[in-house]
Formats: sequence, structure tokens, C-alpha cells
Amino acid sequence: MSVSRSSRRYFDPRFGATIITVAPGEHQIISAKDEIVATVLGSCISVCMRDPTTGIGGLNHFLLPKNNGSADASAGERYGDTAMEVLINGLIKRGVRRQNLEAKVFGGARVLSGATMLAIGDNNIAFVTDFLKREGIPIVSKDVGGTRSRRIHYQPSTGRVWVQQVQASARDSGREQEIAYLNRLKSQPVAGEVEIFS
Repeated sequence: MSVSRSSRRYFDPRFGATIITVAPGEHQIISAKDEIVATVLGSCISVCMRDPTTGIGGLNHFLLPKNNGSADASAGERYGDTAMEVLINGLIKRGVRRQNLEAKVFGGARVLSGATMLAIGDNNIAFVTDFLKREGIPIVSKDVGGTRSRRIHYQPSTGRVWVQQVQASARDSGREQEIAYLNRLKSQPVAGEVEIFS
């Protein structure tokens, strides 16, 4: 059962703002001063991007770097190459000028076991760094790598990001969410099937 976007909105008195959570394979763009987008990352990457002159911005949450030719539209934003294009194009449609964009990058931790799993975070970091460099979008801040999950809250109107490293535990919700997402990828292969598990 999927959760509707509206049911993932709640008011958090600590921030004095409405929090909008973003799940893996999704993105969210906002401009209201009293809204914050949030997500939990393990080996996934989130790029927080905004135009500081308008305060319009958002974030994405992707699991793997590249789609590698899948024509399946449902593969969508689980891949970095698609997630980045969707976020940038969404911002431009909201009136953002491409040359004003700035990015903050988070995630890419080594939270999953196994040689193939360990490489996911590193590959995501390399992909997004190269992508933003090629697109001419400066990375003004980043917190990537390591071995712990991160919970991030991003307020595009101010550019402020709150990052909380999550202590690893047997019931780590970020890790559980990522494993469940990987399992869905395994059970729902896309065209041009890519095996990521050994």
C-alpha cells in the first residue's frame, strides 16, 4: 500500500514548520517559508537544490546512479540520472533560473553489507559529483560517505539544512527502508535488467 503525499505532511513545533517527507524514488519542490522537506538516507543520495534569489527549491532521493537504458517509466526517480533531470526541470518550470541553482549533497553511506552493497554509496557520490560538475551547478555544501544513516531537513526558502546522523541499530528505520526498497527493485526488474545482488 502506498502512502499518499498528503498523509506525509505534518507540523513540527521544533521547526515551527510543516514537514513534507520524501521517500526513495521521489522528489518535492516547495517555496513556502513555513515548509521543510525531509528524508532519511543510507547509501541513497539526496540533492537539495534551490535558487537563492527566489527561495524556490527542493530535494530528490535516489538509490542508484544510472538507469542504463530502461524504457520503463516506473523506474523513474530511483535512478540518479532521472532524479536529477526531474528535479532541475521541475525547478525551471516553477520559474527558477538555471544559472542561479546551487546544490547541497547528502548521503552515500556504507550502511549495507556485502561487497556489491558497499559500492552503492561510493558510486552514488561519484555520480552526483560528476553530474553537477558537468551541469555547472555548484555544490555549496555536502555531507557524504561514512557508515551511518542521515536524517535531513531542508528549508529551500533559507537554504538551511539540518543533518542528524542516525546511530546504527538493529531497528534502524533508514536502513530498513533502504533494504525494503532494494528488495522491491529485485522483485520488479526493469527493461534491460541489471543484477545488483550477488
